[in-house]
Amino acid sequence: MEQQVMYKFSRIELEQFAMFEENIISDIKEVQFQTEAQFTFDKKYSVLCSRIVVNMFVQNQLLLKAELKSFFDILPESVEELKQNGKIIFPPLLLVQFASLCYSSMRGVIFAKTIGTSLNKYVLPPLYFDSLIDKSFVVEE
Repeated sequence: MEQQVMYKFSRIELEQFAMFEENIISDIKEVQFQTEAQFTFDKKYSVLCSRIVVNMFVQNQLLLKAELKSFFDILPESVEELKQNGKIIFPPLLLVQFASLCYSSMRGVIFAKTIGTSLNKYVLPPLYFDSLIDKSFVVEE
């Protein structure tokens, strides 16, 4: 049975946002996105950080790079429920939820930050992390 993990979305930090306008060509028909997801956990404060990095390319030229971190305060009792054999184990379905929340925020950030530029017409497409995250995130106690 899956544990119910109690948490709250505590803050978001835009670590990096850069547009490379020198690489923008006048007749962009299609762009490609590359997305990376990472997790860290601060044991002292019971905070899980989901980090999403998105790169936008046209013809292998970087157009945009953005890095967003979302922080989730995990209830200490929930952290205790995730412990097994001296490790804190965040199961894949829980990681999918955290990554999805962070990614959704990233979609809004990119849209808002590109208003008034030619990149605004390219919306970061939905991404289903359940097909990408298939391993637990394990933290040594």
